[in-house]
Amino acid sequence: MPIGGLSISADALCANAEALRAMVAPARAAFVVKSNAYGHGLVETALAVEGLAKRLCVFDLAEAIALRDGGITAPVLVLGPVPIQALDDAIGAKVEIALWDHREYAMAVASAARKRATRIPVHVKIDTGVRRFGLRVEDAPDAIEEYLKRPEIEIAGIFSHLAAAEELDSPFTTTQNERFARVLAQVRPLFAQREIDPIEHIAASAAGMLWPETRLDMVRFGIALYGLWPSPLTREAMEGAGLALRPALSFHSTLVAERSVRAGDPIGYGCTLHAPHEMRVGVVPFGYADGVPRALSNRGAFVVAGARAPIAGRVCMNATLIDLTAVPAARTGSRVTLIGRDGDAEVTADDWAAWAETINYEIVARLPGELPRFDATLESI
Repeated sequence: MPIGGLSISADALCANAEALRAMVAPARAAFVVKSNAYGHGLVETALAVEGLAKRLCVFDLAEAIALRDGGITAPVLVLGPVPIQALDDAIGAKVEIALWDHREYAMAVASAARKRATRIPVHVKIDTGVRRFGLRVEDAPDAIEEYLKRPEIEIAGIFSHLAAAEELDSPFTTTQNERFARVLAQVRPLFAQREIDPIEHIAASAAGMLWPETRLDMVRFGIALYGLWPSPLTREAMEGAGLALRPALSFHSTLVAERSVRAGDPIGYGCTLHAPHEMRVGVVPFGYADGVPRALSNRGAFVVAGARAPIAGRVCMNATLIDLTAVPAARTGSRVTLIGRDGDAEVTADDWAAWAETINYEIVARLPGELPRFDATLESI
């Protein structure tokens, strides 16, 4: 087992959930826990925020079943495709599924529900411009009318997804919102005739923050739940408005070895760094197999003994070397913070993202599921 792991703060998750709920009220908040809760731990995160959630959202059915097996009783919406052969499992798990086909797949959904003598709740997805999943805007009214003719299908929601909501000035977000509003105007009379009131939702974290008109009945919060911002622009705008988020994840290890390196000697694979002077380097037993991007080679840093220690040489599969020359207090056995704060020094998921030229979503979502995860209130390392 690796020496170290992730600390996840349930308190931070709940504080973020409460703040986000308050921000969008009277709209309700759904929390997205797909992809192992963005690397934070699927069931543990869901248990922490279940009582604050209008719904929990996942991408695939296996995640939904894992939530049910873990004791989650809140409504669960599967946002991604559910194979026809798995529809009976979806019904058995009492989850909601997304529906955007009005031909063979819709018939299969109705048939699976009919075999169980029940109804299956669906959220009808409209493609307003992302071009992944969803009914075309022009096809949606007729498709929904077809769904309404099938007594086995219960329309519990209607939704879409935005492509560029992280921008304060986004004409395409306005266009998508207008397209969705046009569909809603066409289908609301159909719902009223049958005395049903499906939940309408299009906003995720960024739109819920920057575009209040998109909040509708419910906002799906993903990245923000974890105390991370969808973009620097959203952080600037919302911190100015008084919204505070707390990162829920930190990543710790222990310095397992240290070495003295003479000036001019190569360090690490590929000899990409030659010591510019006499150096002291330390070994941290986590590498790219453990979620540390190889792109952090020679440009990232960890924190040890309250100071940043630059990454020296290439990140290895199972280890990373750091430069301890300016951190005399660091010794074998010292605690190393890969993500998080130690004293006045900090390294964040956003720092990793900047060094790796990616986004914070990818940094945390790619942290391996087998990494140990601990509640931050426990003395785990």
